[in-house]
Amino acid sequence: MFARVTSFSEHSRFRNSLKAALLLLLCCLPPPAAAKAEQPPLPQPDGVVARCFDGDTLKLTDRRVVRLAGIDTPEMARDHKPQYYAREARQELETLAKGQKVRLFAAGVKNRDNYGRIVADVRLEDGRSLNDLMIERGAAFYYPHQDQNPHLQERLRALQEQAINERRGLWAHLLSLPLARLNYTGNRDSLRFFPADCPDAQRIKPRNRVYFGTLMDAFLAGYAPARVCHFWPAQP
Repeated sequence: MFARVTSFSEHSRFRNSLKAALLLLLCCLPPPAAAKAEQPPLPQPDGVVARCFDGDTLKLTDRRVVRLAGIDTPEMARDHKPQYYAREARQELETLAKGQKVRLFAAGVKNRDNYGRIVADVRLEDGRSLNDLMIERGAAFYYPHQDQNPHLQERLRALQEQAINERRGLWAHLLSLPLARLNYTGNRDSLRFFPADCPDAQRIKPRNRVYFGTLMDAFLAGYAPARVCHFWPAQP
């Protein structure tokens, strides 16, 4: 224990010693998690964008196909009309990336998806992330996975919240529709949400169910639409 302080000079020396000890302790602490969370480049990280299939998938000139991690965009379907904002999302990505040099960074535990596509945080030569830009401009929505880098998740969720609050891109129209005022049910395990009347929503285990009063609530909570029981409107 510290000795009892009996005079002003002793008190001053004690305070200075305590400050020095605290400073030494802080210097020895490991850096905060956010500072260590930067994703490393993938093997063969560099490429040039040849084309964009949609708003979240592109092809490099060396024929590699890359999926932008942590985001999703409306579908460009072949057998029916594209979903609302699918064409605009693809055009946004083409404007940003086509013909540009990019570098691929790890986005989580797995570097490829079930289709063999590279999954990455894709950055332009100036350091900007295409994943960030698509979310920031309201041309995509956050699409979480359990194995994603936490730093990437936090980034994308924060950018989506800003885009929603300012009604950028797809959010202005989507959140004005009657479907935006319906109830939705989320699955804590998959981080996906369903319309409340979707049969698959009823199959979610009770302990994993999350209830959202509106569509915006579900998106702001960091959940993404499930692939079943589509509610997304078609392209006008």
